[in-house]
Amino acid sequence: MSQPQMPPQGSFQLPPHSNYPGTPTNQQAGGSKAKALLIGLGAVVLGAIVWGLLAYFTERIFVYVAILIGVGISYAMISPLRKPVAKPVLFSLVIPAILFTLLSLELGNLITIIIFLRREIDIPLGEAISYSLEAFFSAEWLKSQDHILTIVFGVLGAGYGFYNMLKRS
Repeated sequence: MSQPQMPPQGSFQLPPHSNYPGTPTNQQAGGSKAKALLIGLGAVVLGAIVWGLLAYFTERIFVYVAILIGVGISYAMISPLRKPVAKPVLFSLVIPAILFTLLSLELGNLITIIIFLRREIDIPLGEAISYSLEAFFSAEWLKSQDHILTIVFGVLGAGYGFYNMLKRS
């Protein structure tokens, strides 16, 4: 194994990254974070549809489903990364996964309200969206027990998914 050539003394210019043997490139170190975020956004849409339809048809929320959606989004974001995932790469995706989980659950709640207004009260889609947005951002909804439980268990699910991955790496 030969040592890379060092620059003359007094010059602080380092040789290109590829001259250091055994140093992984960005692709080898952790995979594509952009791809992880795109897959995470796909999981957001899927989770929102599942959460919204389940809440509409059962007229209940299930905190275990919120946990599963959080775990699913975190695993979806980790899936394109090379295994084992480097801890800095893993930690850099925790906050986006939690935010994506909350976005998914909130969009699911919005879907539930829109479908309910559209089907049960029989109003046009535009009015249903308008009324549901008003109800969605009301202080009563934001302080409701269902909303708080949704947020808490969604965050727990996303954190649990990353915790499992952290244990494996």
